[in-house]
Amino acid sequence: MGGKELARNIVHWDCQADGHRALRSRRGAGGLTVNAGAWAYCDGAGSDDAHHWVATGGVPLEALIRWASPNGGSEAGAPAHTAIAAAPAATLGTRKGTGVRRT
Repeated sequence: MGGKELARNIVHWDCQADGHRALRSRRGAGGLTVNAGAWAYCDGAGSDDAHHWVATGGVPLEALIRWASPNGGSEAGAPAHTAIAAAPAATLGTRKGTGVRRT
């Protein structure tokens, strides 16, 4: 990795190959690999090659997983892929708790 250690839960590449996005979601079980020295994720179960990697800007793995249903969309017609693939990490609304309860 050229002296760089990979952050454990930040994914910098998301596979946007149409054929892979049409497959059943992996729901995070497998699908992580390394592309250009950084974590990459393909959510299409059974896809092993011909990825189309798109930079994410660095997002948590959970943001790239299609959770809604086995095929990725919901019965209400949600898009098949719900990733925030191109959003910068700063826009994900992560926040640390202070441990102080506010009333």
